[in-house]
Amino acid sequence: MIYKILIADEIGDSYSYLNEILKDEKDRFEIIQSLRDNIYTSALKNQPNIILINLEALEKSGIESIMSLKQDESTHGIPVMLIVDYSHRTNFDRVFEYGIVDCIRKPYSKEELLMRIEAAESRREFQHEIYIEHELLRELSIVAKKTATGVVILSNNNKIEWINEGFERMSGYSMEEFKEKYESSIFNPDKNPKLAEAIRKCKEGAESYLYENKWKTKEGHEIWIQTTLTPIHNEQDTIIKYIAIESNVTALKEAEERLEAKNENLLTLTEHLEKSNLLLEKQHYEIEKQKEYITSQKKKSEELLLNILPYETAEQLKKKGFAKSKKYKLVSILFTDFKDFSKLTEVMDSQELIDELNFYIQKFDEIIGEHYIEKIKTIGDAYMCAGGLPLRNKSNPIDIILAGLEIQKFMKDHALEKKKINEVAWELRLGIHTGEVIAGVIGKKKFAYDIWGDAVNKASRMEQAGEVGKVNISGDTYEFIKDLFDCTYRGKVKVKNNIELEMYFVNRLKPKYSKDEEGVIPNTAFLRILSTY
Repeated sequence: MIYKILIADEIGDSYSYLNEILKDEKDRFEIIQSLRDNIYTSALKNQPNIILINLEALEKSGIESIMSLKQDESTHGIPVMLIVDYSHRTNFDRVFEYGIVDCIRKPYSKEELLMRIEAAESRREFQHEIYIEHELLRELSIVAKKTATGVVILSNNNKIEWINEGFERMSGYSMEEFKEKYESSIFNPDKNPKLAEAIRKCKEGAESYLYENKWKTKEGHEIWIQTTLTPIHNEQDTIIKYIAIESNVTALKEAEERLEAKNENLLTLTEHLEKSNLLLEKQHYEIEKQKEYITSQKKKSEELLLNILPYETAEQLKKKGFAKSKKYKLVSILFTDFKDFSKLTEVMDSQELIDELNFYIQKFDEIIGEHYIEKIKTIGDAYMCAGGLPLRNKSNPIDIILAGLEIQKFMKDHALEKKKINEVAWELRLGIHTGEVIAGVIGKKKFAYDIWGDAVNKASRMEQAGEVGKVNISGDTYEFIKDLFDCTYRGKVKVKNNIELEMYFVNRLKPKYSKDEEGVIPNTAFLRILSTY
């Protein structure tokens, strides 16, 4: 088999020298000459076993040709060797970044050349892997540096370690200027209480903490900054750094203020129109137009209200202007939480992470909607919903168990799909408790429907003490569903504050009530029983 050597030589001296020392090896070697600008195209055409280039070829066009070789699947494995004179001093760190595997100094002997070729052949794959890894790290570095969102890395001993260009553009300060002006005060709890609170929450176990602050840029402009503080842990689960993602939400704040002002004006105008029935004839056209506009805005407001509040609560707010809190004696609460979510934030791009989280939350919303369950809220990656409110029913313990089994089945099926394409599969803990709660609306300008009571705390403990892929329920919930579902008793499990709670794993529907082999879909016999509740 002929061994092809491509030599990039503008003048021809190196080509002639190579021919001379290999004149006795013409049956083994084929020597091909190329110009500096044609290294890549010549390699594509001839598919040489090795490429030799003179140091003079390492100009812009020559470097681009070499890097093109490493980026093309058909040529990336061809080793490249640099020919240098003794008089030259070469920065070898840089040349290896371009994908060059070795250097040989002129004048070289046939024996030295053959030895270098053999060595280059033996480490070509290793060198290519190093090149690819270097390119990947360089691209990741550019993304972190150039992203429009501000990124700040803080040490655990109150030092600013790094800021990206996005933060410099947002604040107007270079890293040195920002540290000089703020480092002594930014960690002071009296001067910056929100950061102090965020750090405290992280130390208490929060996977991330979101807060807003008003800042002044270097030019003196006041801006609103939304910060997500995420702790970074070492192998001993000790916090070693914090990553702060900073976003300029000034425009959003201003838009919210304008919207609030518009809503107040619309409310005033609506009340005036309801009280006034007599208008001048010449204003009739203008008034009709105003009514159309007000109706459309009111419809939008009602749709928005229904998106964040249960229908009955929203109707009460519209009619009376307030909604009283209610006590419910039988409510089933479900909590979910993703395993090792903080670690996912370290290895996934932030937008990719949010898109993936949103995918799961939307699926949870879809599942609970089919079982008459009300979504309460999400906190970070935690999800909370409840059955038996605002409309009371006795079937809510059963409804919420069905939803929990369906959620875990979805997580299992989706994980299998992720593993097929070698992607990280997310895993979920899920806990349920049934008990008494108080439910109502809190807030004045931004309404939020929420529930309170010891039952909520116990439901949270069920999730925390659960296991990935399982539906963990309390003994109270078990008493309502034990005749319909196959369960495994876990005994009394110690939770927060050294309290012991009885717990069960719900494995599936009992076979006589199941439509599918996995025991997730109820059959006609089950539905007939459920209709009696």
